This record gives sequence, C-alpha cells and structure tokens, in this order.
Amino acid sequence: MTGPGPAARARLERLALASPLYAGLLRRDPDLAGWLEQEAPAGSRPLAEEWAAFAGPDARGDDLRLERMRAWRRRISLRIAYRSVNELSDEAATVAELSRLAEFCLRECLRIAAARAEARWGRPWDDAGGRPSRFAVLALGKLGGGELNFSSDIDLLFCYEGDGLCRPEDGAPPAASVEALTRMAEILIRLLGTATPSGFLFRVDARLRPQGAWGPLVNSAASLENYYATQGQTWERLALVKARPAAGDEALGAELLDNLHSFRYPRRPPPSLLAEVAAMKRRTEREVVGSAALARNVKLGPGGIREIEFIAQSLQLLHAGAYPFLQTHATTAALEGLARYGLLAPADARGLIGAYWFLRRVEHRIQMREERQTHELPEDPAEAGALAASLGFPAAADFLAALAECRGGVQKLYAALFADREVDADFEAWWDFLAADKMPPAVAARLGRWFGGAAGAAESLRVFVCGNHRRQVTPELVVGFRHLADGLDAVMPELARPSEALAGVARCAERYGSRQQFLNACAANPHLLRALALLADRSRHALELLAARPEILEEIFRPEILRRRKTPAQLAAELGAAGDLWLYLRAEQVRTLVGELLGFRTQREAEAELARLADAALRRLAGESGPLLVALGKYGGGELNFGSDLDLLVIARPGAEAEAAAEAAAWRGRLQQGGPLGPAFAVDYRLRPHGEAGPLALSLADLEAYHRTRGGAAPAATAQVWEKQFLASARVVAGPADLAGAFEAWRIRLLYSAPLAAAEEAAIWAMRARVERDRDPAVPRERAIKTGPGGLMEVEFLVQVLQLRRGSADAGVRVAGTRAALRALAGSGALPAEAARELGENYGFLRRVEFALQRDTFRPSPVLPASAAERAPLARWLGFADEAAFWREHAARMRRTRALAEALRAG
Repeated sequence: MTGPGPAARARLERLALASPLYAGLLRRDPDLAGWLEQEAPAGSRPLAEEWAAFAGPDARGDDLRLERMRAWRRRISLRIAYRSVNELSDEAATVAELSRLAEFCLRECLRIAAARAEARWGRPWDDAGGRPSRFAVLALGKLGGGELNFSSDIDLLFCYEGDGLCRPEDGAPPAASVEALTRMAEILIRLLGTATPSGFLFRVDARLRPQGAWGPLVNSAASLENYYATQGQTWERLALVKARPAAGDEALGAELLDNLHSFRYPRRPPPSLLAEVAAMKRRTEREVVGSAALARNVKLGPGGIREIEFIAQSLQLLHAGAYPFLQTHATTAALEGLARYGLLAPADARGLIGAYWFLRRVEHRIQMREERQTHELPEDPAEAGALAASLGFPAAADFLAALAECRGGVQKLYAALFADREVDADFEAWWDFLAADKMPPAVAARLGRWFGGAAGAAESLRVFVCGNHRRQVTPELVVGFRHLADGLDAVMPELARPSEALAGVARCAERYGSRQQFLNACAANPHLLRALALLADRSRHALELLAARPEILEEIFRPEILRRRKTPAQLAAELGAAGDLWLYLRAEQVRTLVGELLGFRTQREAEAELARLADAALRRLAGESGPLLVALGKYGGGELNFGSDLDLLVIARPGAEAEAAAEAAAWRGRLQQGGPLGPAFAVDYRLRPHGEAGPLALSLADLEAYHRTRGGAAPAATAQVWEKQFLASARVVAGPADLAGAFEAWRIRLLYSAPLAAAEEAAIWAMRARVERDRDPAVPRERAIKTGPGGLMEVEFLVQVLQLRRGSADAGVRVAGTRAALRALAGSGALPAEAARELGENYGFLRRVEFALQRDTFRPSPVLPASAAERAPLARWLGFADEAAFWREHAARMRRTRALAEALRAG
C-alpha cells in the first residue's frame, strides 16, 4: 500500500503541528490518515448515516453504543480539525459542523436517558391533559447560536409541560412526573459528560437556568414564563437571545420561546441595559479572568470575542423588538442585520464579522491542541510559535501583531458603543460588598452610620439584600438595593436594634417572593421599607404576623390606606364583608400600628382606633338584639393598647341569662382564635360580680341587687367599693338601646347619687396599697409602671376617687378615660390646673412606655425589663439618647406622681 502523497502529507503535518493530541491519534491509528483524506469533503453523508456505519450492527447495548459514540465523536472532531487547519472549510462551516455533531449526540443520549428513566420510574404523565408529559431541551450559548468551538460546554435549559404521576409498568408506587423528568435530565448530563479511554461526548452546563445551580434542573414551561416575566434579568435576556429548541419535544421548546418573545426582544428595553452589560464585562474581567491573564484571553480580554458578542446582542436587545430580522441567534447574522437596518455602519459590521471569524480561528487552534477548554494564548515561546505557524504566520511576532490590530479595532467599536457607560463607583462598591464579600471604604462608612459598629452588621445587610439560603447577586439586585440605600440612610438611625430589625425585614422578604420583587416593591412604595424596618425594630410580634401572613402587606401598606380614619359604619361594612374575621382584625391592628409608627396618627388616636375596632367586632358578633356588652377599664375609656384584654360585662334580659352566657363564651372563642399567632383580641369577663365564680351573664336586676347586698351574702354585706369604682369607666358597646339606657341610668344612680363616703374612699386607697404591695414585684419598684408607687394605677385611682367625690354635684366629670377625666376635673375645679397638667404629662409618659412595650410583644407589660441593656431599645424608641437618661426621667416622674397623689388625697 502506498503512503499519502506530498500534498496529503503536508495536510497531515499541518494537523499534527496544530494539535499534538490529534497527532497522537494518528500515530496510534495510521489508518485514520487515509480516512481523513477520503472524508475531507465532509457533509456528503448525514451524521446519522455516518454514526450507523461506525457503530455497526453488533452495537446493541446502550453502554457499548455510548462507548463507540465517544470514539466516533473524537473521530468526527478530528476530521473537522483537519478540514479547518487545511482551510478546506472556513470557520463558519467549522462551528456549524461542531454544533451539528453536539446536537446529534445530545439527541442520541436523550433517547437513551428517556428509556432508562421510563424503565425505572414509568412514563411521565400529564394528569390534567390525559397524555404523556412533554419534555424539551433548549440550547443556549454557542450551541444555541450554532457556533460551537472545539472544547465548548453545551449550555442547556430543560423544560416540561404536564404535571402528574408517572405510570410505572411494574405496579410500583408512582413518582411525580417532574421528579422522573429531572432524573432523566441528570442521566442525560451524565451520559454526555462521562469520560472513558475513548474520550467523552460533551460537558453540559445547565447553570443558565433560573436561580442557577440552586434552582430546579427541570422547570415547567409555565414557571419559566412566570420567572422571566417577573424576575428576568439582563444577562438572562442575553442568554435567551441565542436560545433554540435542540432535542426532545421541539414544538414545546418553540412554544416556550414564542411566549418569551417579549422578554427576549423587548419593545421597551431597560434604559440601563448598556450600562449593565458594560458592568457585567468589567466584573468578568476582574473576577473570572484576572488582570494577569486578561491580555492573553482571546475570548474575554479587551477586543476579544465576548466584546463582539456583547455589541451584537446589546444592539439586538435594544432594537430587535422593532426590527424582526435582528431576531436571530447567530452573532454574524445579527451583525449583518444591524448593518441592514442602518444601526451599525456597514464597514464596522464587516470589520466585526472579520474580526469574529479571525478570533474564532485563533480560539479553535488554542483549543484543538489538547481539546482543552481554554481561551488563553500560550506563554511558552515554543507553544506560541507553533500556534502562529498553524495559523500560517511566519513567526509569533507577526501573529501577535495581526492579533493586536484585530483586537484594537474591536475594542475601539466596543468603546464607542459603551463610551458613556462610566464606571459607577457606588455600584461597583456595593457589588464588591455583596458578591465578593469585600468591604470597600464607602460601604464601610455607610455601615458605620447604619449600625454604629455593631458586630455582624455586614452579614445582616447581605442577608437582607440577598437572602440567607444562597447568594445570587445580579446587577438588577444591586441596582434595586441602591434605590433603597437613601431610604436606609433615613430610617436606620431611628432603629434601636438595627441588625435585628434588618434580619426581621429579611424574614418578611422571604415570604413576599423573590428578593428582586421585594426590592422593587420597596422602591415603588417608599413607605414600605421604612414601615417594615420600624415594625421589625419596634414590634416583633407584628413582624412575625406579617412573615406568616404576607398578604397583609399588599392589603395595608399603601399610604392612602394607612392614613384612613375609618368610621364605625365603615368598620361595620368591612367586617360584614370579611371572610376571615381574625385576619381582618389582625390586619387592621397592624394598619393602626404602622400608621402610628409613620406618624399618620398619634398614640392616643391609635388607642381610640383600636377601641373602635374592638367595638365593631363585638357588634358584629352580638348584634343589636342580643345581651348588653359593657366595656370596662382602659377599653371602657377608649384607651386600648396592643395586646390589651377587652374587659367586658354581659347583661341579659331577665330569663335569658343562660343563653347570653353561651353567646358570650362563643364570642370570646371567636375573638381568641389564632393559634400560635395569638388572638385578635383577648376577652376578660373576670370583673363581673363574683369574678370567675359568678355567672358569665346576669340581668340588670341581679347586678343592682349585687351592688346592694352582694348576692347570696347577708343583707348588710355590700359589694366591695372597687367593684363600684371600676364602673366609672364603663361604656356600652353593643346591645338593645332600651337595655343600654336602663343600665346607664342605674350606673349614674349607683355612682353619683351622693358623694363618695370617707369609708369608701379609705377602702379604695387600702385596695391600692394591697395592689402595690402584692402585685408585680420588681426591684427597684420604679420598674412596676402600672402598680408601683407613682405608676399608672396611682393616677387612675386618684382620678376615679375624684370623679366619685365630685360627680354627684357636677355631671361634667362623669367621663370615661383617664386623660379625659383629668381635663374634666381640672375644668370643674376639683383638681388644680397645674396638678392636672403635671399628672397628665406623667401619666402620658407612662402610657407611652407601656404602649411601646406592648406594641413590641402584643402582651400586657406592667414591668420594665430588669437590666439597663434590655431597657436600651425602649429608651431609643422614646427618643432618649441612652438608657440612663430615660431611667432618670422615668424614676423622677414616678416619684413626683406619688407625691402629687398623696397631696391631693389629703386635700
């Protein structure tokens, strides 16, 4: 047998020079040389025929066929390289042949993977459609563009349609269809990427899917459409520009791309698009390539392949929505279309196309040497010389000069397009902080202002922006956060627990949706971020409620909703239409709380609003024909707090006591449902006659008899004075008008027929002394803000005593509510004006303390925290510079209140 002729030998030598790997193959299998010469024209037979001939009729098992396919893939790659280095085909034909080869191997492996998955889990089924589930593989990147190189990964996106249960033939418990399809995709990736002595087929990169490596490998077409519509980012637009169906149900793939058309080719592209692309390239240069290797990288370095692709794809995104011929997945076709529409000068388009194919040719020579995925020029002089020679240059210096000229032209055009996209130092600083865990000085200064040097501040902020399960920083995420930074500048100094508060907001964000959606919502509604931050800092209970029921956010966090003052009639109408009583009441409580935090209502207005809400709820439950509901205590005075009990008295018509008691028990059950999130309102009936030992409901006659003889006791034994005292703040909430009138007439007679007797007043103060001694033990006693000396109860007892003293002579002092009573008593002369003012201020101070504590926990808070550190947040909430300043004023006010009360009692 004669050897190859001189021309053939020259061609084989060029191949050996270009690729030591292929030279080794030729040495091990000399017959390949003759095959290459015979097959040099290539393309005369379809790949399927070539594969069938190579596999042979004896390749019956999948494992054997896969092993032969690996050898065949390398054989075909060898032929493509042979044609390329000998200029028997241009680079456009080379990338097309490589792409067809990859697509063929992909389809063959998918067939095997599908058969294996079906044998294991059964046929995936679409229960709703009554047919097999559909599955498609979309090619992205260079495979999508039909521009594959000698050592490319193939970028794939998997989608399906049709949820249901698989139909296994062996009667095994069926798996979900999506689970089986995911396993099939995993098998496919493994089949393509497994390396053996015969080589491998293709490495698969599926990280361009939503949420990257953290997201599901296989997504439904509907979920993909929703994701790109709501969360899609600029880099994902760039990726999908090259997308095309490559295997599986290609009709499904085409349908998906058709539905994503407006995302891939937007009619109104983001105005920041060019800036984002420029920033993306800068980050790639800095973080992926590195400055040392940048000049040698023909793909990602200055004037490299990626700059040409970014020029083409950016202009596609900007204009393809209006110009259909730009809607192509191939880079050179896009450049030609841009010139056709006058969006790129024809000379520039020709220059970029020429540069693209020259750089691809260089890239191919670099990669085919050892079939390695590299884009860097060799540093070794001998390797550089061999590369230059394989490209037809007499010396490495000539090649490098031509390369520099080519890249310089690309760089000039790239710079012209992105010239006004200056480096945004603030953006870059936040990017470094969030994506690379760095601490640029500008960010450090911001964190110092926001957190005051607190430990863990950096991580708190990263979790707030990115989430705590995974870190996927995108340009859109950083841009979205920067819109909020000024808002954080304003709100963070207001927070007593900044790190904890931000972590709380992050928990809400987890339930709200994607971080991008949350940041966008905050940007669209400036009140939202401030409200959530204040809420997380000052009401941990309300924040937990929002985290559990995020639908409340959209319902109430709009300024016009927060500012509304709802009348009883409006509340009644809304309650009548509410499907979930508990959720409505809780949402209204949070609305009131946030409105107070943002300054839309004062604390007193919030207290009155909570009382009106409780009234409306009880009226809805009780109606107008049921028993009479009478509010007592702070609820009776319209001074309700978050987490306060509703003190109630139930009065029935004679003979209906048992029925009324059952209804009252049912109302309490309705209002106190809520599970771990707590009741909408806690109802307390213990102020009724005989307390918990007495009937839940009684008639007005029974109530009158009790206060006359204390029912069941000797006729001379009257009701205790404190049981008379608390009726001073009684207020009818619901029930028949005639019964309400009768009750009110009886109450006035009981309380105000004659001035309070000295013995009765002594009994009230004795009760006050017992409460002070026995309840809420705390050291020091100033911590007991309700029952301690000079506490809230001091003022309330004093006011009620003065009302009972004066009320028989002056009907003007017969008012409910401590603050209102103080004003009325001062106006009547029963209380010196200066004393009333000072008592009112001190009482108001303690109410602010109590309000702040209960706003945080939604639980009664009669005692201050024990340590100064625990009281520090409270001090900040109340506007004090530190806890010491708060404690000085708090203790002084309580001491002064005690002194005033003792002086006024003696008077």
